[in-house]
Amino acid sequence: PQIRPPRIFCTGAGQRTMFGTSFYRTVATIALLVSTANANEAVGVHGSGTTNPSKCYWAIMEQIEARTKADTHLTYRAVGSTTGIAEFVNDYDTTEPVNDFGSGDLPLNNTVWTRFNSTGVKVLQFPVLLGAVSFFHSVKYVDKLDLNACLLARIFRRDIKEWTHPDIVAFNPELADVPVDEDMSIIVAHRVRGSSSTSSITNYLNVACPDEWSDDLVGSRITWPDDTKGCEGSGGMTDCINNDPNVIGYIDAGHGIAEGLSEIELENKDGTLLSSQEASARGGIAAAEQGALPDSVEADFSGVSLLNRPGEYTWPIVLMTYVYVRQDMTYFDDAAEASLTVAFLEALYNDDYIQQCADNYGFTLPTSDVRDMAEEGIKSLILPDGAPKWTFESSTDPIDGHGEYVISGKRQRISDIERDSLMSSSATKEELEQEIAALKAELNDKAGMTDKQERQLMAALVLSCMCFVYLIIFSIFPLLRCFSRKE
Repeated sequence: PQIRPPRIFCTGAGQRTMFGTSFYRTVATIALLVSTANANEAVGVHGSGTTNPSKCYWAIMEQIEARTKADTHLTYRAVGSTTGIAEFVNDYDTTEPVNDFGSGDLPLNNTVWTRFNSTGVKVLQFPVLLGAVSFFHSVKYVDKLDLNACLLARIFRRDIKEWTHPDIVAFNPELADVPVDEDMSIIVAHRVRGSSSTSSITNYLNVACPDEWSDDLVGSRITWPDDTKGCEGSGGMTDCINNDPNVIGYIDAGHGIAEGLSEIELENKDGTLLSSQEASARGGIAAAEQGALPDSVEADFSGVSLLNRPGEYTWPIVLMTYVYVRQDMTYFDDAAEASLTVAFLEALYNDDYIQQCADNYGFTLPTSDVRDMAEEGIKSLILPDGAPKWTFESSTDPIDGHGEYVISGKRQRISDIERDSLMSSSATKEELEQEIAALKAELNDKAGMTDKQERQLMAALVLSCMCFVYLIIFSIFPLLRCFSRKE
């Protein structure tokens, strides 16, 4: 049935108005005016860069916005490491970058770092998170797929084009039972723009199997064979793997696991076959960092590599996520925005904010030594005159905690509480599916419903809920409008 918005009339100030399709225009106009006003008045921080930690950054930014008395507006554009670095470099403009901070899963290369320093612009690189990059697949007929670096190199180079190739079957005997008439052609998926994930897997293949993956195939953007499939961003890669059978692609492990993709078990340098999840559980992500970093955020990190490191349970493709800022922040037009950027950096080393990135998004936090190094770097940042100091309230601080520039954990949004409750739920997907199946069976037993009747009932329930929500939305807003006019 066609559903129309209710036609509601109200009187006030000698007027009689009708609510109908003009509601859409009214709401859109109000929303635009409100958002414009907020954007103009808010203290803003705007970063860009790697897609991998984007959900982590967004969660922290939402927390800060909810916990400040002053109106704040923090954003992060997930555009890839290469774009984030380009916007931070801004053609080496010595006055200011395009973004307030850049972020990438690879350090600034030596050319960029040296050129900045030669112009008198000191750049700081803050190691924030450790994350695994992994390979995922949609191969039929296998519950678990095992590969090593050389097989991966031959697959991505298109030397091996069938999942039933003898060298793959040697690692995965169950593929020998695939029907001979089954199409098991390999679809190789790769990122289309400059990506730290592409940089990491091409460097890894070159380091771990140089005979099969040459130096000219290393970089954040390379020339892929024509019969491969380009995918944009982490979301695009997820779709590429999900939408077709027999696809292999790469993505940050936390994202792939959260999306329910099937992960390949990879042979590490010590010969252990394992997934990134198993490596993480055995400390194999953090192990890659040990002894690999400089001792100051002012140093050149271009020689840092966390790829193919030794250790029985070490994951072979580990990335460090960095945040890039200029030490001299006096170029900010708004001093409060400069110091809010510093507060965001501080939150990245504050357990009340950063821990969720490990708990909910699959990252590993750096060691305490790295955290100490970062905190020393934050102290060295030069702010504009008059920049307010943003502080964090965790335990109750009477009077001072109500200050204009206090980021207070005592302020919350109900959506944050509900999200935390959902994230902390102990029920697994399998447990929920079993519970739903049990309830459906119980209903069928009691009501004697057929499958067709059950589908009809479910459809009716869904339609009823939609109609109810629709009615509420289009009834409350005009009534509020009427009341406001009478007042």
